[in-house]
Amino acid sequence: FLSDGELWTRQRRLLAPEFRQAEVNRFLPVILDRVERLLGEWASTAPTTPRDITDDMMRLTLWIVGGAMFKSDLDEEAEMIGHDLEVCLRQSTWHIFSGGLLQPWMPTPGNFEARRAAARLERVVRGVVARGRAGELGGDDVLSRLLVARDPETGEGMADQQIVDEVKSLILAGHETTSLTLSWIFYLLARHPAVEQKLFEESSRVLGDGPPRAEHVPALAYTRMVFLEAMRLYPPVPGVPRRALEDDRFHGVDVRAGDTVVAMIYAVHRHPDFWERPDEFRPERFAPERVDAIEPYAYAPFLRGRRACVGEHFAMLEGVTALAMLTRRFHLERVEHAPIGTRAISTLRFARPLRMRVRPR
Repeated sequence: FLSDGELWTRQRRLLAPEFRQAEVNRFLPVILDRVERLLGEWASTAPTTPRDITDDMMRLTLWIVGGAMFKSDLDEEAEMIGHDLEVCLRQSTWHIFSGGLLQPWMPTPGNFEARRAAARLERVVRGVVARGRAGELGGDDVLSRLLVARDPETGEGMADQQIVDEVKSLILAGHETTSLTLSWIFYLLARHPAVEQKLFEESSRVLGDGPPRAEHVPALAYTRMVFLEAMRLYPPVPGVPRRALEDDRFHGVDVRAGDTVVAMIYAVHRHPDFWERPDEFRPERFAPERVDAIEPYAYAPFLRGRRACVGEHFAMLEGVTALAMLTRRFHLERVEHAPIGTRAISTLRFARPLRMRVRPR
């Protein structure tokens, strides 16, 4: 995330081939297995017993990322990883929006807590990389491939610290963002039963009674539309910081070289100049015949340009498949009916837990 220049270019060349659209279908068996695992948990839950859906989606996507990236569900570390990522994200948000008043080196309680959390994450990831170096993973996961990958232009591989940093980025980007989108979708479906019914009808028609196959995913068109529209209303990353390279003036505001400028994706996604009735949940905006009319930079949940998210195809495969499987088998209803509110800590979270009852269809 934070590398730049030639280092970023080299890392991108090594990582990008793993996430091309033609490559990500190899992760489908892992996705199916982990979703079935969660479905089993839901099936054993009494219909009157509420579940924390945000927690369920966090665990599900961590299982998927762990299995696909380095053949580990990270079960023992899941709770710690979730907690420590939140601590680090919260503190980094304070750093960004403090206007330089809060620096990471300052001896504040929040900085101390974030350093401890970052150190724990580093130890977990180094353990995973060490298992990969020892040949304990199996060869087809992303980490095993990164360990032997060579830059086609320089012939160089990644140093251990670079691999550790990439794995941390994969854990964060691969589970945090997709889990939040799935959680927001279930929140939205509880408020829009007609959309949920269309999802159920599509998943039942396309999937039947069997597990999804790679050829099913393109046919889940409405499911994809729901996923894209949820990311418009609730982009997992609501704002992206960028460093100004030179002095500039923007809408009457002086920007100096080196200043941090935050591009507010959340605001653009709800701007009436780009979207009709922007605060409404309308999956039809992303119907195949309408997508080309959307302004390219008016919709950027995966960012745009050379820094666009390398895992977009994986995230869409994971999210669309999981959503179809879950809604085919279960109807979810909220315990509380008031608006839940948002809490932005680098990612866009709920202000309080999303508690829902899961009812078999």
